[in-house]
Amino acid sequence: MAMSGLPWRKLVRDMRKVMEPNTATRLRERSRNKLRDFLVLAPALGVTHLLAFTLTPLAPSLRIIRLSAGPTLSFRIERYSLTKDLLSSSRHAKSIGMEYLSPPLLVLASFPSPGPGTPSHLPLVMKSFQSLFPPLSPSTISLSSARRVVLISYNAERGTVDFRHYLISVRAAGISRRVRKIMDGAVGKPKAKGGKILDLGNEKDVADYLLRTRLQEDDGYETGSTSAASEADPDEASVRLASDYPGRNNRRGEKRAVKLDEIGPRMEFQLVKIVEGVPGKEGAVLFHQFGASSLVCYFRETITQHIGSSQKRGCRYRCVETISRGETASEEGTTRRAGAKCPAKETRSWWYGERR
Repeated sequence: MAMSGLPWRKLVRDMRKVMEPNTATRLRERSRNKLRDFLVLAPALGVTHLLAFTLTPLAPSLRIIRLSAGPTLSFRIERYSLTKDLLSSSRHAKSIGMEYLSPPLLVLASFPSPGPGTPSHLPLVMKSFQSLFPPLSPSTISLSSARRVVLISYNAERGTVDFRHYLISVRAAGISRRVRKIMDGAVGKPKAKGGKILDLGNEKDVADYLLRTRLQEDDGYETGSTSAASEADPDEASVRLASDYPGRNNRRGEKRAVKLDEIGPRMEFQLVKIVEGVPGKEGAVLFHQFGASSLVCYFRETITQHIGSSQKRGCRYRCVETISRGETASEEGTTRRAGAKCPAKETRSWWYGERR
């Protein structure tokens, strides 16, 4: 992955974090490195895919290259947000570290089911995203390894693909936030070596802390409705753990609330084309946003036809001009030049046109 500019380099680093641990996190690109160099070395190192970010004058682009026979999917990145931006705007920022030791779980959403009315390129796009991540088997997966989720959803109205990266948070269910703080033994933002100990020195009784609402400045207490509202978060789902899960008191059989916290990066990109093979060894165009065939092939054929017709017109002009000038030549030679075909070495650029 390579892209010039500080924001783009940060996006590349964020994507490497997403793909951990199955990625080259410490890879450093140099200005003299070319994409073909990575294409040659990658199969020998056991690399199955390349994600190439490129900054173009129009918009940044992403190519997903499957080694070593393709296909290659090209996307135009419409908008994006870095991990740093999402964490800074989050109300409860998470400390991330050990979660990157296991690969994320892939969730595909809003993609239409294969059928007669389904665009032919969407099943290939789904399979390409599925091949980027390890296969998911509910019967064999370890619950402790499910730490992150990558959500890739299809927006049919805009024709774009949304990319989201979430952290799985597990906490005690059915209790208020203040009780949860007491049970967890920490409050506020966690530090590097654990959170702060909850300070109740200014409270006369622990009930004063548990029942006081944030909106009340005096020693008021929660009502039944406010207490019930604080017990459960609407974004959380309660489940019973099938096995032990990382975290405090997350033992098998305990009821826990599961919540997804977005940690980034966030991207929205649009599919431009799908080509067989890899860059430098492209094959047929399987899909193009602007038509059934590639625009490059279309422009190449159009220009070739235009140049060919212009060269023929230029040849006729030169032959007729030679006769009209009456150059010193025999009548037989002049007749041969007038009826001869244009030599292969004589070329005229197509923009000269035919003189009238």
